[in-house]
Amino acid sequence: MFGFPLFEFILLVLGFGFLIFVHELGHFAVAKWVGIRCPQFAIGFGKAMFSWRKGIGIMRGSTEAEYQRRCIEKLKADGIEPEAEGPHTGTARYDTDVVKEEHKNEYTGKQMFAVGDEMGLGATEYRLNYLPLGGYVKMLGQEDMDPNAKSDDPNAYNNKPIWARACVISAGVVMNMIFGAIFLAIAFMIGVEFPSATVGQVTPGMPAATTYAEGHEDDLSYLGLQQGDVIVSVNGKKPEDFKDVAIAVALGTSDSTVELVVERRNPDNPDKPLELTYKLQPERQTTGEKMLSAGFSPGPGLRVGFQTDLEGPEVDWFNERTEVLPAEQRDDKSGFRIIEVNGEAIESYGDYLLAFDRSGGQPVSVTLQDDADPDASSVFEVDALPTLVRYPDKPANLLGMTPAGRIAYIAEKSPAQEAKLRRGDILVKIGPLDWPSDTGAIIELIGKDPEASHQIIVQRDGKQIDLGKVKPNSDGKFGIAVEPAYDQPIIGGVLEDTPGAALGAVDVFLPGTRVTRINDTPVTDWTSLQRALLSLAEQTEDRPDKILMTYMLPLENSRPEQVVLDLTPEHYDELATVGWQPDHTRYTPLQQYTLLKADGLGDAIGIGLDKTQDFVLQTYITLLRLLQGNVKIYNLRGPVGIVDTGTTIAQQGIPYLLFFLGLISVN
Repeated sequence: MFGFPLFEFILLVLGFGFLIFVHELGHFAVAKWVGIRCPQFAIGFGKAMFSWRKGIGIMRGSTEAEYQRRCIEKLKADGIEPEAEGPHTGTARYDTDVVKEEHKNEYTGKQMFAVGDEMGLGATEYRLNYLPLGGYVKMLGQEDMDPNAKSDDPNAYNNKPIWARACVISAGVVMNMIFGAIFLAIAFMIGVEFPSATVGQVTPGMPAATTYAEGHEDDLSYLGLQQGDVIVSVNGKKPEDFKDVAIAVALGTSDSTVELVVERRNPDNPDKPLELTYKLQPERQTTGEKMLSAGFSPGPGLRVGFQTDLEGPEVDWFNERTEVLPAEQRDDKSGFRIIEVNGEAIESYGDYLLAFDRSGGQPVSVTLQDDADPDASSVFEVDALPTLVRYPDKPANLLGMTPAGRIAYIAEKSPAQEAKLRRGDILVKIGPLDWPSDTGAIIELIGKDPEASHQIIVQRDGKQIDLGKVKPNSDGKFGIAVEPAYDQPIIGGVLEDTPGAALGAVDVFLPGTRVTRINDTPVTDWTSLQRALLSLAEQTEDRPDKILMTYMLPLENSRPEQVVLDLTPEHYDELATVGWQPDHTRYTPLQQYTLLKADGLGDAIGIGLDKTQDFVLQTYITLLRLLQGNVKIYNLRGPVGIVDTGTTIAQQGIPYLLFFLGLISVN
């Protein structure tokens, strides 16, 4: 249990206990109001740890034996004989039950209750049981485990009119709604952060990557959402955070569309962002919870984390700063941020990306600041990486040439680590996938058969190494992230009916081929390759319809060879849509959050009620989608999933725990 968040777990258990308490209190209070006798009000299940009853006080264990003893003594003292019509029923059995032989000549429940009331003993035992995973109210004439239970006592549940019974049954739900709204109001008084409604990683092949903006169909410049897009509307409603967007997508139907309006950085006029509308048709995920998805995650902001297992000036600076103030002494306000690009202050991640868009592939000066010491900042040269040309129905490429993929990350204790994969390995083969260049293709492969093992071959230090067959873990993962190997001009594949297909016109194309020149321009990586091709596309006149490409085959003692690539005006138009993105090898922008905080008590109550209404609607929509088949039964998380999620949220602070408990209470 090392590392288990015990304190947060205890807070969660106490929070759940309180939710159960108010739920049962609703049933109990209304039952008392309509005159129903309640022998027990309990938190938890099993035997009583402690109990209290009016006239008896607090006891370890149950007060029931003492209650019965006093009642029987009084009955005997008054000379009252046991009635033979019913069994001895201090707490649970009913006067119309068949009298068992062992209960003959014992006092009935009706006799016990009557004399107990006469002596001023409480009708209800309030108890805390040993197993704190629920609770209950025991009402005379009503028992969940015995639908036939009933009593002829006028104070029994079964003898009350329908309106009274309906009020009792609904009271628990009403109390949870009320306290859910209260929890949410308190949480928003303090302030709760949620992922911002921005676009982060976009999954190739998913609707977010393959849908054109309305009015820009077939224009590759407007194909798909882009990292840094700000979502200003989802289905006509302004989202408060990314959760609103994710829910709209996940709770849609497989044949419906989700309309997103986004604002995108405008290279021609930074003060006037582009407003674009995308109508996305979600698809079901092949892995994970298999919810409907459009294929994008929440976007990053300007706060950054560092890849401390790598070398580089940014990592060295980070290590120096954490020696001054270690990570365990830092709070959320004393992390690291990007504050300038090329000497100019920036306010958003979009501003940061815009600097790279305009870089022409040249390095960009990025200023990082340690928020724990505003005077501690440093400037670093960050490479601009190519975006290649993006298409709706094929992988990003340059003239049909796709880069090889390399291992960007290996999870601890993962199948990949056990198979001795290394960060930086070029992927040659994973099962049927040859030279895959993105994680999405691998996820899709595993999703088809999570139990299958796949042969993995990598290229390391110029040599191919067969690592044998590797089986995904129980979560259906190898534990790797793959990214294009932009730092080496290695071609992982060529597409048919493209200029690059000329590489295999005579013989079969050999993956691993390296480009060395475009005409007379040297090529050392994909950045220089894209820059050389873009310079040709930017020519307004005399664009050559043929270019000479020099390359080296992945063979021993190979010599430079040349091939002529035939280009059309359409190819040049496609090349003109390429862009540039920052190299996040040594530092990574962290997810951006939006603080949702009320302006006073009235606003907090309003937000709490609004969120309560949203959650109620989402619950009913989820059940509807479940019946329609758009949400699967495995998407509904049980108690274990709730505890896991709740404990994780509790570690973020009290307002997050209150928000989670409010959410659960409403649901």
